[in-house]
Amino acid sequence: MFCTVFASTFATTMFGCGGPTKTGIEARKVASDRFNRVGGAVASDQAAQALDAGQFKDALTQIDRVVVAFPTDPKARLLRGRIVLEMGRLELAMTEFKNAAELDPSCAECMYYQGIVSQRWGRDEDALKEYAAALTIEPTSTHYLLAQAETLLVLGRTNEAKTLIDDTSCHFEFSSALAHLRSEIAASENDHAQALNFMELAVTLAPNPLDYQEDLALVAFHAKEWDRCLTALATLPAKSMDREDMARIRARCLAMTGRALEARDLLVAFESSNASKQDGITLEHDLALGYIAWMVGDIERVDSCARRLMGRNPKVSDGYLLKGMILERQGDFANAVKLLTKAAELAPNRRLPRELLLRAEAAEIALGGVVVVGMAR
Repeated sequence: MFCTVFASTFATTMFGCGGPTKTGIEARKVASDRFNRVGGAVASDQAAQALDAGQFKDALTQIDRVVVAFPTDPKARLLRGRIVLEMGRLELAMTEFKNAAELDPSCAECMYYQGIVSQRWGRDEDALKEYAAALTIEPTSTHYLLAQAETLLVLGRTNEAKTLIDDTSCHFEFSSALAHLRSEIAASENDHAQALNFMELAVTLAPNPLDYQEDLALVAFHAKEWDRCLTALATLPAKSMDREDMARIRARCLAMTGRALEARDLLVAFESSNASKQDGITLEHDLALGYIAWMVGDIERVDSCARRLMGRNPKVSDGYLLKGMILERQGDFANAVKLLTKAAELAPNRRLPRELLLRAEAAEIALGGVVVVGMAR
């Protein structure tokens, strides 16, 4: 009897009469869900890290595990969209961003990335609506404001871009990126002085002022603020100043501030160090060096630039103009007239070739013993 009772008690204690209780089942489910979500969070983090590292296949593998486990998780869908976007799979990326937006209508990023895909497709009007939707959800986001404003500029709707920025400026008073955009807008309207003001503000507000120094140099150059441009150029790393465009801008600023010899030497040194490179000597380099060499009386250098210009760029007036100027100085007025006539024909709206041509013609006639009175063209 005791054995029977003991056996019965033992079985009841160890195995229960009716299996797991409802509370036990729910507790186990909660624990399992918690475990899965922790695993999903880890996989999502690994996917994000792989995305940042440019390891897109690994990132996709990780996030696919999360999407399978949690198909209605908007964050997972959004991350998957970003990954396939980087892989160039635009259709799939747009699908994921739309799925994420449907799962979470408050997801501003979902709309923002839809705008990016639309712009990749060249659908700027669609992108504008999507960026506007993102900004409506998060009206204090600089990224979404800049995206909408820049798209308006692409569409040629400058006034709307300015209005958008003005209407939201209270949220972005200390945004260097917004000041930079204001500078771009002013420059597009040929208001270079205002563009310079905004660019200097951007430099002041930027966490790292060096980020905008190159842009500041360019804006100052177009504003004809030569000293300000030189100051900005002096802050750039050597790698930037090794570029042809930066060297040329510095040379022109030097020439405009009474340092033409230094400008000529800078361009000659650049030419010597880059002549053997694939890009060689550019049209812009020959133009800058040709005119700066003329300023310092380096006729040999002017002639070299003129010959290269006429040989490589026969449709550009400057080669003929520079050579004509040399011939006029040398007293060869007949050939000077021929070259200056060619320059005037190639650039009919340009004043300098016409004026030099008139002067050379007058000198040629005067040299022939003909008195010229009130000559005009």
